[in-house]
Amino acid sequence: MKQLFKYMSKPRNFFEEGFIRLSQPSALNDPFEAAFCRKSLDELASHFDDSTSWDPELGELKFSQYVDFRMHHIGVISFTENKENLLMWAHYANEHKGIVAGVAHFPQHGSIFEKLFRADSLINSAWGEEWSQFDGVPKPVSYRKGLRYRNDKFDYDYSNISVEGADRVLYEVFLQKSDEWIYEQEHRVVLRLEQSDRVIIPDLNAISNEHIKNRIEIASYSVVNSENGSCTVNLYEITDDAERTSVAMALAKLSQNPQVIYQMKLSSSAINNCLIGLKSETTKADVQGSHALSTGYLDIWEATKNMDYYSIEFKQI
Repeated sequence: MKQLFKYMSKPRNFFEEGFIRLSQPSALNDPFEAAFCRKSLDELASHFDDSTSWDPELGELKFSQYVDFRMHHIGVISFTENKENLLMWAHYANEHKGIVAGVAHFPQHGSIFEKLFRADSLINSAWGEEWSQFDGVPKPVSYRKGLRYRNDKFDYDYSNISVEGADRVLYEVFLQKSDEWIYEQEHRVVLRLEQSDRVIIPDLNAISNEHIKNRIEIASYSVVNSENGSCTVNLYEITDDAERTSVAMALAKLSQNPQVIYQMKLSSSAINNCLIGLKSETTKADVQGSHALSTGYLDIWEATKNMDYYSIEFKQI
């Protein structure tokens, strides 16, 4: 088992329903997300059996063009190995007023999600649908000074790239960051936004596909907020894969608006801890949600100051 942690400003519906945000690039705080050296990637691709890739919407593209076009259809969920980092408690847990959720990954179980939706062949540049990089498994982030491919383009095995497709490159550019971030000890799940379980849209009129918009307005899997006009689309309730895919593809196109929220539903067995911050008003009862407790195992701790060092400790409550 690999124990990871998620810093959060508020518990929201994490413990009650298991939902966690899948953040698109427009909602991330690092302007270098998915940055890579295009010249070096193009040089690397020249050594592949096929130096170009195929996209169902735009046709034949360079690998670098494919990444540029598709990167806004990718979302990440960030975890860390470190539950005691004072900077992250300050930055990501609302100045110690929030919480840290403990998430366990069991490699033998694969994905950490309740039921991961597999990317359809319509949005997959690889050959076949049996295998995908977007598998719902947390992977450690690589920290470097130079952009991806700038100095490391021949450091990895690309002998299977004709099968993996340009999605191999699209996936891996989200797993490298500047070494300025190394203190975060980050692990990431990288997924397609089309795999989302739930999408919250501020305004349905943002959907350009009229057929999809009209379908969402009347569907049983959608909930429209009459007060502010926002709409929650519960994609996981759609039983027909073709309909789920078409709706998800339309919603993924809204990703450059950071107010559109994409979410995934964690497996209840993956949620095993809650750490309450030094200045948090969150109580034990607040985090004893039905989803997290459905496996019967949730440890709850509260932070305390270590008065000898600049550090925090935890006591179980």
